[in-house]
Amino acid sequence: MKIKVFMPEGNENTFQYTSDLDKRKKIHELNNFIFKTKDVRECKRAEAVKLELLGISHQEIANKLGVSMSFIAKHKKHYNEKGVDGLKLKYKGAKGYLTSTQKAEIVDWIKCTQSRNLSALKRYLKDNYNVVFKSKESYYRILRESQVCWRPANKAKR
Repeated sequence: MKIKVFMPEGNENTFQYTSDLDKRKKIHELNNFIFKTKDVRECKRAEAVKLELLGISHQEIANKLGVSMSFIAKHKKHYNEKGVDGLKLKYKGAKGYLTSTQKAEIVDWIKCTQSRNLSALKRYLKDNYNVVFKSKESYYRILRESQVCWRPANKAKR
């Protein structure tokens, strides 16, 4: 077993060591994380750290993954501080305007109503839930979730 000893300046009484066994454990942990994560960005972070642990140069990793060398150093530091949790994305998304119960009520309304169009849905959401989406895509998503036949109005050809 090879042992690397690191003696921090000014603190000669403490030391850290990394063995080949530790490195294999870390690589195994990173492989599991890469396999389980659904986010490409988290996967790229873990892959960069893993390749660095395998002794591949930062320049080669940067070329292979299409990232900067500072990206590698940054995520290696995060991994050393917090393990794989340091590689996870912090942003979890904004809180939705509607709860899952409200969405279910809206889908039921769509299925029962005769007017299945965007303007009727907009009116219903505004009147009953005081919700106005910025994007039409949010309304279309609700209509798709209802799984009923609907189509946006065709624009007249000129």
